[in-house]
Amino acid sequence: MMAWSQAAPALTDAQFSAWQRLVEARTGIDLSQHRSILESGLRLRLRELGDSDYDNYFERVSRPQGRAEWQALIDRLVVKETRFFRQPEAFELVGEFLRERAPTASTLDLWSVGCATGEEPYSLAMVADDAVTRAGAKCFLGVLATDICGEALRRGQSGRFDRRRLAAVPLALRQRYFGPLGGENCEVLPSLRQRICWSRANLLEAASLPVLAMDVIFCQNVLIYFRRWRTRQILNTLAERLKPGGLLVLGPGEAAHWQHPALTRLARPGVSAFLRRIEN
Repeated sequence: MMAWSQAAPALTDAQFSAWQRLVEARTGIDLSQHRSILESGLRLRLRELGDSDYDNYFERVSRPQGRAEWQALIDRLVVKETRFFRQPEAFELVGEFLRERAPTASTLDLWSVGCATGEEPYSLAMVADDAVTRAGAKCFLGVLATDICGEALRRGQSGRFDRRRLAAVPLALRQRYFGPLGGENCEVLPSLRQRICWSRANLLEAASLPVLAMDVIFCQNVLIYFRRWRTRQILNTLAERLKPGGLLVLGPGEAAHWQHPALTRLARPGVSAFLRRIEN
């Protein structure tokens, strides 16, 4: 075994191809154009294990008994970069939509697909709670936050963030939903944290996920890592999970040519969004 004090070897083309195929087969994520992500994630995990043999590690995670180690590797591979109110125009749309929907709804259910470390579902929860308050509604509110990365989910569930990460959160929402934690840290108040349910989920298995019908499905900066044909499959599944009149929000350019017979694309500048039609 090579000591990690020496330079770690680069993946050969054959090794990269084998690893890329395994990742895509199990997660749907296509890293064929993201070699650096795959290599850096593998090197990090092998360094943590004190190992350096890509081939032996490949055999280990390929076996059924290697599923726990596979999840540890996925936690090192997936991109966890996110921030609060990442696309303000999209959250403005969600707020407007919910303010109109809240007065006649018994429940408002939102889904953050690929929630990473939690900034997105907390942003949705803030917007939704604010909309319900403004509308004077009494409906139940819940946000489902799913991601394939268990480590990211644990960080999100803690509700703890560096104060500097809250720069994009409107001051009124920051004062209402966050409290000091000491030093440069703050935390989401329990009243908002309890609105969110965290769950590990693989989008490759989206059709079999036990998800209730949703008022809002928010799926941004996730589908860019899937092949087009698989993206269409995932989008079709998400469309079927919307309540009548429900809203699907995607990242700009993620579904430029996708259509669904039950959905209508909204003419909203800078936002890619669809409404599920209400059948008569």
